[in-house]
Amino acid sequence: MTAPRKSQTPAATASPEAPSCPAAVLAAAARAHVALQELSRTAALEAAGRGDGALDGAGLSLQWHPGSSPDDLAEAAFRFYAEAISEERLFRQGRVHCYACGEPACEHSAPPSPGAVCTGYESTGRPRWQEFFGYLLELGDERADRLFLERAEILARVVGRNRLIADQLTTFGRNAFTYRIWGQVVAGYLQVRNTRAALSAQVVEDKRHRLHLQVVATDELREALADAPDDRRSAFTRVYDALAEARNQLAALNSVWQHGNHRADAVTVRERAFAILRHLAHSIEQKGRQQQRRTSHAEMRGGQNRPVHKAYDDVVAATAQDFYTDRFKGSTIVAGRAGRVHAFNDTGRHVTSLMLTGDEFSRRCARGRYVPYAGGDPEAFRASVLARLPEADAPER
Repeated sequence: MTAPRKSQTPAATASPEAPSCPAAVLAAAARAHVALQELSRTAALEAAGRGDGALDGAGLSLQWHPGSSPDDLAEAAFRFYAEAISEERLFRQGRVHCYACGEPACEHSAPPSPGAVCTGYESTGRPRWQEFFGYLLELGDERADRLFLERAEILARVVGRNRLIADQLTTFGRNAFTYRIWGQVVAGYLQVRNTRAALSAQVVEDKRHRLHLQVVATDELREALADAPDDRRSAFTRVYDALAEARNQLAALNSVWQHGNHRADAVTVRERAFAILRHLAHSIEQKGRQQQRRTSHAEMRGGQNRPVHKAYDDVVAATAQDFYTDRFKGSTIVAGRAGRVHAFNDTGRHVTSLMLTGDEFSRRCARGRYVPYAGGDPEAFRASVLARLPEADAPER
């Protein structure tokens, strides 16, 4: 006898209309969805000047976790759209990016005159330029008149991003990373071929979030800095060294910025970037004070008797070992007696004579400024010098 089978009922099947999760969760998700749509629209409008629908296929993607803050979410959304409207462009040396023309090679992107500095952007994204002196006055810098003293100082000023983009419209690159200026140092004046020149040294972030030190100046000033002699008394050498130091410091900071958490590191990195700019401004101004002291010393030296009248005698009496080449000035030096030194150009024309006291001549040789004559035959050069020396420099016969 077999036991009767138990009655079997069909397994219950889920209705296709049934929710996959509780209604309360769905309602919360709906509210979050609306909020995220609003976040996307607002971030796109603030970053690019237009809603996210106008950014074709931008595809905002956000990561969220319970430990994050609303600030993190806002930063991620804003940065996404700021990057979406940015272009990856190579920086042009000595120039800024013109958002009006969409390039760094137009007529607006370079200083219009040697003494002009960058003062930020116009509403249309076109770079704005102003004479350094006038810009200091606009900034309320009471030291501006020092630029025109008999012994003029070199002045520098740090300018922040907010001032530089105050008038720039969102639709013309205000928030873009194509050429995003964090801040800058404006400095002047340096004398280049009897012309007063100024520069703008900017900390700039690109689309890949790399930081650059962009030196904006005329070709003539940048060439003068690049060709600066290895002589600490040269104004161009010290400014060049200050810029090189700032560039190296920024390179170290760049590694932190690129590989760290932008949101968490932002305050620290920006503070360090402006510390670099402040140090750069201080270094350039310190150079100006040194220049003023050297000018005073030069005036004192200028009041001393220079042994010009002994040039003829010393050239006649010089041995082959008394001829030197000044590596920094390219002139030929003839060492005379009692500390007398005479300088000539490569054609034998007398340039100047001076007295080097103590061991100053030996120090110049030790530093490599004066090196053994490299112009060929000293006797041939002696003949060219004697043929050109004014009669007043020759001894009475």
